[in-house]
Amino acid sequence: MIILTAAALGISAGQMRSAGAIALIAALIGISFALAAVFSPGPVSFLALLYAILGYNGGLILFVLGLYAHARFRTPRVSY
Repeated sequence: MIILTAAALGISAGQMRSAGAIALIAALIGISFALAAVFSPGPVSFLALLYAILGYNGGLILFVLGLYAHARFRTPRVSY
């Protein structure tokens, strides 16, 4: 579930097309895990942080690949 949520964040950040928004969301992912590590009474899973980072980057990559596919298949092809 963490991977799907992070991928959705990556796709949403990509749709904003702002480097600041992409960097801010990435920082907020790290900050939220850091705050959970500080204030949580129990242990925090750093594997979940890794999954969140991989999911976020995967969502960004999926968005870029979707843009490429849309541009590739949208252009008219001329055949003679």
